[in-house]
Amino acid sequence: MIFDENQISVIKASPGSLLVTAGPGSGKTAVLTQRVIYLNKAYNIPFDKILVITFTKAAASQMKSRFEKEYAGESKVTFCTFHSLFYSIIRDFKSENFFIISLKEKLNILKMVLMDMNLDISRLDLNEILDEISKVKNLDLNPENYVSKNIDSDKFPLMFKLYHEETGARNLIDYDDFVIIAEKLFDKNPDFLDKWKDKYSYCLIDEFQDINYKQYEMVKRLFIGKGVFAVGDEDQSIYAFRGSSSDICLKFKKDFAADVLKLETNYRSTKNIVKAGMNLISFNSLRFDKRIVPVKGAKEGEFKVKSFDTYKEEYEVLVKEAKEGLTKGKSVAILLRTNNIQDSLQYCLLKYKVPYLTEKTGIKLMNNEFIEDILTYFKIAIGENTYSNLLKIANKPNRYISRNFLAECKLNERYNDNRFSYVNLYECSGRKKYLSVNIFKFERNIKELCKLDSFEGLIFIMKVIGYEKYLFEKGIKFETEFEQLKALAREFTTKEDLTDYFELIKDEDLETNDHKEDDGTNKIRICTIHASKGREWDEVYIPDVNEGNIPHKKALSKEETEEERRLFYVAMTRAKEKLWVCYADDIKRNLKPSLFVKELK
Repeated sequence: MIFDENQISVIKASPGSLLVTAGPGSGKTAVLTQRVIYLNKAYNIPFDKILVITFTKAAASQMKSRFEKEYAGESKVTFCTFHSLFYSIIRDFKSENFFIISLKEKLNILKMVLMDMNLDISRLDLNEILDEISKVKNLDLNPENYVSKNIDSDKFPLMFKLYHEETGARNLIDYDDFVIIAEKLFDKNPDFLDKWKDKYSYCLIDEFQDINYKQYEMVKRLFIGKGVFAVGDEDQSIYAFRGSSSDICLKFKKDFAADVLKLETNYRSTKNIVKAGMNLISFNSLRFDKRIVPVKGAKEGEFKVKSFDTYKEEYEVLVKEAKEGLTKGKSVAILLRTNNIQDSLQYCLLKYKVPYLTEKTGIKLMNNEFIEDILTYFKIAIGENTYSNLLKIANKPNRYISRNFLAECKLNERYNDNRFSYVNLYECSGRKKYLSVNIFKFERNIKELCKLDSFEGLIFIMKVIGYEKYLFEKGIKFETEFEQLKALAREFTTKEDLTDYFELIKDEDLETNDHKEDDGTNKIRICTIHASKGREWDEVYIPDVNEGNIPHKKALSKEETEEERRLFYVAMTRAKEKLWVCYADDIKRNLKPSLFVKELK
């Protein structure tokens, strides 16, 4: 690989502490790898005395593989994550067994604790509460003083206490506990700390902007007075919910008397994409001043900010454009703020038969009796008047229409025994006046339902036809699904579109498209912005750049808004050739373009 002058100056810098601010696409991983080789060759630092830390197991493995390829052989350099480093420290001291808690176990214990506290877990975001628990631990905060955004602050300390009592009783620890346990071992055993201080003489840390205060304090304990090569970009610090802070980059410069070098050449994105990203991030205050110089010209790429009247229109255009990119052999990604794929986006992907892969499905497959019944009413209203459909909802609410009666009617149909006619139903009801009256009411309701759109029809079924009363009498819980279905009915305004959507989702579920392995064919990658970190695609589409989504509605302070801006910046800088920033602008639905959209213009 050929390195530019900036990269060479970083690789060959003196072995003291160094802070390298490396913008997106600047080749920092390649530089870090070469730095390790140079330290050994130029300064005779043994490989087994060099520690390289990053934040994910995959990144550590990739870096090790890259290093061994460059070095043309194995080495004794330690490549690891912070978690695995602290785990090694604990295992070196402790002989007793302990178990690492899984996310599933965390959620189960949290559910149990919240239910014991008589809190309604259906209205809580459990993953966000786990993030808050993690933040309190990583920042060493007092739970008594912590203001939770997810549960009442006066209940947070008790929840925090009960959660940890339960994990402790089961001898379970999570990754956040590793640094706390290692820290206590060093506090109580100075000789043990000295042993680990002597183990390594030089440390390199990738993605330094993602470090949290506890991790940073441990780095200080082990390496203060020695060499630390920290490479990162404070503009890409997006893990505040884990306790990371962009100002640690600034703190490191002072604590380690570190020189600062910059990698300012962007080899990834075209000029217009780089310029847009820099315009955006310049609105943040807590950052180093830097300029990013793109290698690729503006003519080689495309950057657009696009407004749409509705989310549905936004997804229609976006999906068609992304599909065209696939046909040209481009790598394509749709980056989402949260892990939930909007239903209308899902619908468009399926409708236009666009192959895609997701990190984790966000589809709400509401495949229950309540949904099935509502859809059956809609199907009958749009002409699917089959006996199987009628059988599903004939007595919801009760109309005294028995299964035997419908079987008799089916045999009596003159033209098509699979489809019912009201004439035949009346004829078969004979002298049973109550039955003919109920059939008449049903027919009249269906005729009225035919005139209504999806949302009006949903309310009509619940309130006028009496389906809501039926659910209450049966003790069937439906409130959550009802709210979700109302949101869908506003998106898919015609009954045909709404029923088509669920049919597509049903087929997709049967094919398990969201979980099948990548078979090597070109597919759109759909993932969260957080999950996109460290990756790149030819074309990137960022939908729903609206207030309340990006920035998130929970970002209330200046610091939280700056975190959201960094998150959006990360999303934009994943694009190599083409970047679309999309939003819906609909006053009636209170959909407003994001503050960040205005900053791009």
